[in-house]
Amino acid sequence: MKKVSILVMMMVVVVIRVDGNISSNIVEDTLKESRDSEFDKLMIEAAKKDPEFYTLKEEVRVKIEEDDFDLVANGEEGILDISNVAQDSKKMLALGDGGRGIFDTLVAIDQIVNIGSKAWKMVVENRPIVKVGSNYAVALPMGVKSAGELSGWSRPKSYVVSFYFENLFGIDVIRVSYRVTYVYGGSYRGRGKYLAAVYAIPERVDVLWGFSFKMQAYVPDATVVNVGTSANPIAALQLKVSWSASSVLKEIDGTDVYYIQGDGYFEKISGSN
Repeated sequence: MKKVSILVMMMVVVVIRVDGNISSNIVEDTLKESRDSEFDKLMIEAAKKDPEFYTLKEEVRVKIEEDDFDLVANGEEGILDISNVAQDSKKMLALGDGGRGIFDTLVAIDQIVNIGSKAWKMVVENRPIVKVGSNYAVALPMGVKSAGELSGWSRPKSYVVSFYFENLFGIDVIRVSYRVTYVYGGSYRGRGKYLAAVYAIPERVDVLWGFSFKMQAYVPDATVVNVGTSANPIAALQLKVSWSASSVLKEIDGTDVYYIQGDGYFEKISGSN
């Protein structure tokens, strides 16, 4: 039913034209310069006949909503099982002398590192990556091998980010939503606040024929830092989500940057409005 409604909408759009015209010379020049193999001859011909429909507006509508999301309940494959973290930490602390001794010389609580994923693809050729949930970043003390060595983790905190791309007719030709989720507050033997299971996964990708969308996420090592003190560290990192929306006539690229702290603080510091 959804596909039928989209086709009907496209037929109506072709009939109802807008007053503003696109120069035929500009259209021809743009098509000649197109070197992207993902656009076949049919798309190029369609763009020639109806350039207004296949031209994206520069403005992108974005909506961010906080969402109550349980990673364990939703059964995300590969995501940190929060229910086991406390139990794993107790086992670690039970290793000789309450977990002290040699382990103290191997862990530097004030030096924060990401031993998880540093970059992962989210959407390729209009298709969401199914197992992207197995890719996530962490911000843990140097020397720690897993989040299970820490205790006191919070429930997952989650935000849903929605994108809407319009053509010159004002029709949403690309609609994408993805989820940014993280677990915070984990401490190493009662000290510090660290991050685990920091990830971004696509939830919905709707792209009309003739348009293309791709998206990827990455966490630069230089952004994984300690914003607390040496005695009581607070981990922080920047999660960057880059995307590209395009047709044969127009391409729009952007990067959204999210700042996340081990005490739960979250802020979008740059990107689409």
